[in-house]
Amino acid sequence: MIFIDPLFLFVFLPATLLAFYLATWFWGRNAALLVIFLASLIFYVPYGISSAVLLLMALLVNFSVAVALLRLPDGHPRRGRLYGLGQFYNIASLLYFKYKIVSVILGGGGNLMTDVAGVAIPAGISFYTFHQAAFLADAYGREKSVVEFFQDIRSLKAGFWAFCRYGAFVSFFPQLIIGPITYFHEFHPQVRSRKFLHFDPVNIAVGLAFVSIGMFKKVVIADNIAPTVDIVFGAAQVGAVMDPAHAWIGALSYMAQLYFDFSGYSDMALGLARMFGLRYPINFFSPFKATGIIDYYRRWHMTLTRVIARFLFTPLSIAGTRYSLERRLPPVPAQIVSLWIPIMINFQIISLWHGATWTFVAFGVMHGLWYASEAQIRASKTYRTMRKTASPFVRLSIERAIFFVLLCLSLSMFRSESVGAAFHLYAQMFGASPGAPSTFEMREPVFILLCAFSIIYFMPNGVELLRRYRPAIMTYENESYGFTFLRSLWRPSWAWAMFAGVLTVSSLFYVGRQPPFLYQGF
Repeated sequence: MIFIDPLFLFVFLPATLLAFYLATWFWGRNAALLVIFLASLIFYVPYGISSAVLLLMALLVNFSVAVALLRLPDGHPRRGRLYGLGQFYNIASLLYFKYKIVSVILGGGGNLMTDVAGVAIPAGISFYTFHQAAFLADAYGREKSVVEFFQDIRSLKAGFWAFCRYGAFVSFFPQLIIGPITYFHEFHPQVRSRKFLHFDPVNIAVGLAFVSIGMFKKVVIADNIAPTVDIVFGAAQVGAVMDPAHAWIGALSYMAQLYFDFSGYSDMALGLARMFGLRYPINFFSPFKATGIIDYYRRWHMTLTRVIARFLFTPLSIAGTRYSLERRLPPVPAQIVSLWIPIMINFQIISLWHGATWTFVAFGVMHGLWYASEAQIRASKTYRTMRKTASPFVRLSIERAIFFVLLCLSLSMFRSESVGAAFHLYAQMFGASPGAPSTFEMREPVFILLCAFSIIYFMPNGVELLRRYRPAIMTYENESYGFTFLRSLWRPSWAWAMFAGVLTVSSLFYVGRQPPFLYQGF
C-alpha cells in the first residue's frame, strides 16, 4: 500500500483516523496507540507476510533487549555484551535482507557486485532498523524519555501495552517505509501530553494541506518528468549518441524527478502524522537552494544524516583526532586521519545504504571527496578573507552555481545503471556527439523543467508555507531563501481548502498510474 493509492486515501486512512479518535475518546492513550500499531501492520502486510513477520521479530528483539539494558546496572559485565548483540541483530538482518549477502565477485551479467540470495528486500528495512538502532543506543545510555517509558512495566499486562506503544513508535505507517527516522525523545513527550488525547480540527487541516501538496509534487510533477529520465538514461546504458542538449535535459530531469518525488513523500509523511496529532522531524528542506554540499546534507534526508553523523562520523572523527594528537602527527596526516578518512567512510555507508551497486560506490566517493574538500576550503584563511570582502550576492551566486553543476553530475552517476553508462552520459553532455539525432521532442520536457525549477527556487516549501502552525520538528536550523512574503501564508480557510482541492483533483487525474516512490527502492 502506498500513499497515493486510492484505497489508502479513501478507505484505509479515514477508517484508521476514525478508529484512532474513537479509541482516544472512549479508552484513552494506550488504545489509541494500539490502533496506530495494528493499522500500521495492516498497512505493511501488502508488502509481504514474510516482511511483516521480520518486522515483528525486529520489534520483539529490540524491545526485549531495551528492557534488559534498563534493568541491568551500568557496571554489569553482561550489559555491554547484550547491547552489542542487539545491535548485531539489527546490522546483520539489514545486511542479509537488504544486500542479500552481496559478494564482490564477477557475476554472470558482468557486474562486480552480485546478489546471491533470492530473497525479496523487505520494504522499509533500512529505516526501521536505523530507528531501532538509535532507540537501543538511547536505552543503553539511559536517555530520559526511554527510562520514563519503561519504568512502569511491572506486570505482563503493562509489558503488553508498553510493547504496543513501542510498536506504534517504530512502525507508524507515515514514516515506516521511507522515514523520517525519529528519535524516541521526539515521539514520547507528544503521546504523553494531554493534547494527544483531544481532537483538534487544525491538525486535520494542516495534515490535509501537506497531503495535497505532497501528492501533487509526486503524481503531477515527478511522475510526468519520469519518461524523459527513462529515455535519456536508457539511451546512455546502451551507448546511444545524444545531442548535448538532450543529455543535459535528461540529467536535469532526474534532479527534478528525485527532488519532487522525495519532497512529495516527505510532505505527505508530515501531513499524515499531523492528522494523528503528531509532529515528526523535517526530512527535506529545500536542498537545491543549498550553497554547497555541507549545507545540502543539512537539508536532504536530514534524519538519516544526523543518525549517520551520530553513530559513525562523530566517533570516527574523535578517534582520529585522538590518534593524531597521541602520535603528534603533522597537520596534513592529522587532517587525513581526523577528517578525510571519517568523511569517506561516512559517505560510503550512506551510498551503500541505498543499495550495493558500483554506481552508488562511485556516488559515495564523489560526495565524500566533495564534502571533505569543501570543509577544507571553508576553513581556509583565503576563503574567510574572501567571505569578508566579496559581495554576498556574488559569492552565494557562484557557490550555488558550482554546487548545482556538481550535484547534477553526481546524481547522474546515482541514477545510471552502470558506471560506464554514467561516463557515456557525461561524454554526451559535454559535446561528444554534437548534431546527433533527436532522442525526444524537447518542447514538453523543457516546459516541465522550467515549471519544476521555478517552483524549487521561487516558491516556499511546505514547512515554510505552514510555519505559523508549527507543522514539524526542526531537525536542523536552516536559513530560508526565496520570497519572504510567501512564507507562513497558509491558514485554515475556504480559499486554501479550494487550493488544496484543486491540487488533489489534479493529482487524482494521474493517480491511476501509481508508480512507487523512488526511495521505496532503498
